[in-house]
Amino acid sequence: MSVNSLFDIGSTSLRAVGEKIDATSQNIANAESEGYRRRRVSLSSRSVAATGLYASNGAQDVTSSGVGVEQFERVRDGMLVAARNEARSSESAAREEGRVLGVLEGALATDTDASLSASLEGLADGFSTLANNPDNQGARESVLGRARQLTDTFGRLDQRLGELTTNTENALAGNVEEANGLLDKVASLNEQIENARAGGSPDYAAEDQRDQTVKELSKLLPVEAQENRSDGYTLTVDGMTVVQGTEATTLSVDQSGDTPAVEFGKTGVEFTPGAEGGGEIGAQARLLNDTLPGVQGDLDALADDVVKEVNAAHRKGADQNGDTGENFFVDKSGPSSENTAGNIELNVDGPKDIAAVATPALGTLGGKQTAVTVGQGDFGDSSGAGTIEPRLTVGSDGSASTVEASSISPDGNLPGDVAGGTFDVTVKNNATAGELDFTIDRPDGSTSAQTGVDVSSDGTTITLEDDGSGNTLKLDVGTAFADGDVTSASGPKEFSVTVDNSLPGDTGPAQTIADRASDLTTGATDLAANVGTQVQEAAAKEEAQAAVGERVQAQIEDVSGVSVDQQLSSLIEQQQQFAASAQVLTTAREVSSTLLSIAR
Repeated sequence: MSVNSLFDIGSTSLRAVGEKIDATSQNIANAESEGYRRRRVSLSSRSVAATGLYASNGAQDVTSSGVGVEQFERVRDGMLVAARNEARSSESAAREEGRVLGVLEGALATDTDASLSASLEGLADGFSTLANNPDNQGARESVLGRARQLTDTFGRLDQRLGELTTNTENALAGNVEEANGLLDKVASLNEQIENARAGGSPDYAAEDQRDQTVKELSKLLPVEAQENRSDGYTLTVDGMTVVQGTEATTLSVDQSGDTPAVEFGKTGVEFTPGAEGGGEIGAQARLLNDTLPGVQGDLDALADDVVKEVNAAHRKGADQNGDTGENFFVDKSGPSSENTAGNIELNVDGPKDIAAVATPALGTLGGKQTAVTVGQGDFGDSSGAGTIEPRLTVGSDGSASTVEASSISPDGNLPGDVAGGTFDVTVKNNATAGELDFTIDRPDGSTSAQTGVDVSSDGTTITLEDDGSGNTLKLDVGTAFADGDVTSASGPKEFSVTVDNSLPGDTGPAQTIADRASDLTTGATDLAANVGTQVQEAAAKEEAQAAVGERVQAQIEDVSGVSVDQQLSSLIEQQQQFAASAQVLTTAREVSSTLLSIAR
């Protein structure tokens, strides 16, 4: 080995060990830098023999070797990074769903006096008390107060749901904007990194920054990264490419539908997250398209059930003004097939307007449940009055409105103070085709006759009672007598119409409402419980994914992170190697000096 070889070996060793010391120093300096990946220098033996046109290493079987830097690399495990990003995406999605649903759970909480279940139970208690004291004005005032609390609770929950939806929409728009910025940043870093590689000086700091950017992006979207040495990272979301080389496809939020949709650029393809995961954007899309509309639908359905059940019972009762057939609740948005939580309100003006007392219903003789009874009299079962429709019409305009049970007031009268009672009707043929004569014996003992009544078409009526103020009680007879069953040969036919008195002691409507409201309390409890279950599931998913992420992150740190203790130990070792290499040079210099002095 020549003296020159000693110089070459020593100098290359100094340079190589110096590179390792530089890398170790860089690692120690960036031990706390977020996203920093440890640098590693690999050394390998190298030949320093120089041959050419005018120089030779002498004997061909003798070579002098030194050391050189084989590779300067960033330590990174792509599979671990991908697993960490996936766990982070799922954790963020569960956290966002838990956050939003947690707010909703608080609004639906069943352990407060202002809860929906408590309001329904309060309405049930109020009507139950009224059923026992129908004339008590305090009980009636209490019912109104509890009913207003119920409508206020429905309105408050509807408003809270609306606010949550709006806030979630705004958060979605903000996250989409942030994601677009990160996508553009990855595309820009791709270009920067590839330019540096093409120049022969890899930009590892930019690569660290790119990995950190993808990590931040995974919090928002379920992004997958694939490294391509020719154009950097290719990022995909839900199978769609969002970054390829220096090109990025930005996301957009389409607000034209009933619910917002996240789309990939101008492709028209919608991002549709699965049942879980998907990052914050996936969670928000799921909340806006499924979860929150589902809760809103359940709340509206419960409100609709309350309105329909209560109204059905209330219409069958009479209030203290003698009015019947009125709804207790109304949807202020106008007539519709379904009532919504945010639009229901009271339809009664004051305590006297609450219909707590029962009125008779059609269909049973004896006046216990019957509003209108048609007796057949002399008619047989197969003809004549057997086909008479038990329909009464009331109104000065003669309109043919059906008188049902709800139209009978507690005093047995119809609206407009038209009195009830039993009307005996005798029918005679007057020899004119399509016409009949009617004699009416009234409950007050008076008699009236209507001759030449046209019964040749449907809708013909006869007046049973007229109170002189334009309020009349009429019977529709056109359909019953159009068949000509009453003839001169058969003689007069008779039948009776009875408008029964109500049952003043029957508070069935109030008790029915109490029972219905109490039954519907279960629906309110179930609604809150369902949301609570979803909150618990989201918390469990968040905890599980956080544990996975922490475990994978620990593995990443073992592979790629910086241990200061380990790096300091390596630095001491490298210092010793540097000193040894320097000693080789010192020895070579001394040998050279000795040889030169001998030569002199």
